[in-house]
Amino acid sequence: MPFPSSSLENLKGQPMFQILAACQNLKNAGKRILHFELGDPDFDTPELITKTCIQSLKSGNTHYMPARGSDDLIEAVRMTTGISRGFIPEKEQITITTGANSAIFYTLKSICDPSDEVLIPNPYFPSYLAAVEIAAIKPIFYELSAENFFSPNFENLELIVSSRTKAILINSPSNPMGTVFSPDIIGKLYDFAAKHDLYVISDEVYARMIYDSNVKFASASTFDSCKERTIVINGFSKAFAMTGWRVGVVIAPTNVSAKITLLSESIVSCVPGFVQDAARAAILCPKATTKQMYSTYRRRQIEICAQLQSAGLVIECLPQGAMYVFPNISKFSNNSEKFAMHLLNEAGIASVPGIYFGSKGESHLRLSCAGLDIDIADLGAYFYNAASIYKGD
Repeated sequence: MPFPSSSLENLKGQPMFQILAACQNLKNAGKRILHFELGDPDFDTPELITKTCIQSLKSGNTHYMPARGSDDLIEAVRMTTGISRGFIPEKEQITITTGANSAIFYTLKSICDPSDEVLIPNPYFPSYLAAVEIAAIKPIFYELSAENFFSPNFENLELIVSSRTKAILINSPSNPMGTVFSPDIIGKLYDFAAKHDLYVISDEVYARMIYDSNVKFASASTFDSCKERTIVINGFSKAFAMTGWRVGVVIAPTNVSAKITLLSESIVSCVPGFVQDAARAAILCPKATTKQMYSTYRRRQIEICAQLQSAGLVIECLPQGAMYVFPNISKFSNNSEKFAMHLLNEAGIASVPGIYFGSKGESHLRLSCAGLDIDIADLGAYFYNAASIYKGD
């Protein structure tokens, strides 16, 4: 009997979907589930976007598209980048991808050879680790600690960079912490990359979702217009409630963009034209279209923090952006996986163990703000009751 490849034995994928499967089993058994596990907006995709897609389908836009993307969507990306980041990329710098996750993989595969190293934040979004494992790249983790408001320690970065390091990956606003790196930190990260001749892979999926008026979004792309070393990854899933549409964008130096486009062409051929038309409508839609979503996420972040505080947790810092809360649960447990499973089985609270985001995520849980208000209203009481009968690690 033949055996499958051993190269994927350590691949863990996205554990949030595995938690969702466990939730479904409990729900089928009659248990109420309070969903805080997935960053999947409970909002429908705005009507303007879906109507554009329907019109595109009716017009017959169901055939192959250029692998790089449609001219109309690329032009919209160019214009919105000029507004949000202060430069207008060339068409040859842009690739439309089937979601931001694939964009991460294409990017790493395009710039790294097997056994090259990439600096990855810890805590990290699990897809980063999956992508480096698939591409046979070695992850080197730089730690982000709550004591330092989840900001990088540049002295430690200097200790872990090596001649094999090819890139540093940054995520601001971040998943799972909601931290937004200041312009000063972004500038220092870019200078660090330039000093060691590294690519900067900047995951900016949550760039539109910043709530603290004292915090400003900053992108490393402003230093080189993505022409030298910065690679920007963005998507539509969170910002426009389009998780199921699977469309993302990569802006990169032209020689890297060419490879990203070839990879995308080789694996998926192209992003469907009607999806690209919908994505263009999303980019061009009035801010009022998404304002309610973002204000709702912020209200829920604040309410979740209040509910958890009422249950006895200390909230280290209120998230500055994104759509998650990342509380420290060390008062109850230092084993986030065991505690999260206890919450799920005893109280029906579905959350993601912090350890799934790396070693520095341990003693934390990630709770998404994309769920229902009725679930948030019951969170504190359900959490307190379950935590009070937890038997420890």
